[in-house]
Amino acid sequence: DIGCGKGTLLDNVRQRFLSMGHFVEPLGIEVSPGMAAMAAEKFEQAGGQVIVASAMEGVSDLPDESVDLVVMSCFLEHEQQPRRLLKNLHRVVTGDGAVIVKVPNFASWNRIVRGKKWCGFRYPDHVNYFTPRTLEMLASETDFRVERQNLNDKFPLSDNMYAVLKKCA
Repeated sequence: DIGCGKGTLLDNVRQRFLSMGHFVEPLGIEVSPGMAAMAAEKFEQAGGQVIVASAMEGVSDLPDESVDLVVMSCFLEHEQQPRRLLKNLHRVVTGDGAVIVKVPNFASWNRIVRGKKWCGFRYPDHVNYFTPRTLEMLASETDFRVERQNLNDKFPLSDNMYAVLKKCA
């Protein structure tokens, strides 16, 4: 989980998989030492860890093809170098692994109607804005493909959109 914060999302994912009989070793990357410490309490009990670093530094330290699933929920819009980060993720994700992305939907009707008052504008911490098309272009430029982004994932009335990225063959 890149930008794992306190570790709540990944811990919930881990527990859901565990309830289905699948073990997940949680790995978080978090730049805030305070939040990373809170996540580490959860992850270390489950045999995982938190890397206290920027996304770029944390991913760079991971071995090739060592991660099955990457979650970037409400993170990629904050990353100053999203193309470089996805290139690095391409190296660390296993061949059948995936990257799940949740970002504000710049193509939402709410953004069009609300204009400058749209809730997705958060200066200065949001440095990227994605539409379904620009997210697909970014994926393609970094040797990923959008495996899933159905209508519900990019619903025009929603301020957020989701995508599952997989490595290109």
